[in-house]
Amino acid sequence: MAGQQVLVLPVQYISFLDGLGWEQAVSDRPAYLARLDTVIALTLTQRGLGGAWTFGPEVARSARMNRILMPDARALSAEWLRGRLLPDQTVRDPLASQVRNLVGLKGSRYAVLPVEVRFEGKGGTGVAILRLVMIDSRLAQVRWAGEVRSDPAASFSPALATSVARRFADLIADP
Repeated sequence: MAGQQVLVLPVQYISFLDGLGWEQAVSDRPAYLARLDTVIALTLTQRGLGGAWTFGPEVARSARMNRILMPDARALSAEWLRGRLLPDQTVRDPLASQVRNLVGLKGSRYAVLPVEVRFEGKGGTGVAILRLVMIDSRLAQVRWAGEVRSDPAASFSPALATSVARRFADLIADP
């Protein structure tokens, strides 16, 4: 997939199951998700994907500029993707139409949707878990779904976003 044009959509949701009090560290959830989108974009660009791939911040900006025709890229109807997914599962409307419209901005076929960043922890350490779904917009099908975990941390910090973005990049391109 590294050589194809792919849209990496903005991260949609954030949740905390950590019991560590990390939720209080994120007073502005939309701003945190936008920062995570930027970290993902920078990490994947450093791995050489910046030429062919389009990332969350640019997708959100383009959708805002074309808001009459485009959905809000940061508020997709993706809640159902937080649950169990089957291979080649059909992507239902309105999400299928939303993704199709957004990938049309760049003439891509595939979109990677970072559905949710979830923070889990116990025993004094926690991790960030990023749930990712690859969607074939032409066929409206889920092609792949998985999760990547950050390095464990004793406290909430920007290193969690960097670590989970690096693990995402490891799936696609060599360091």
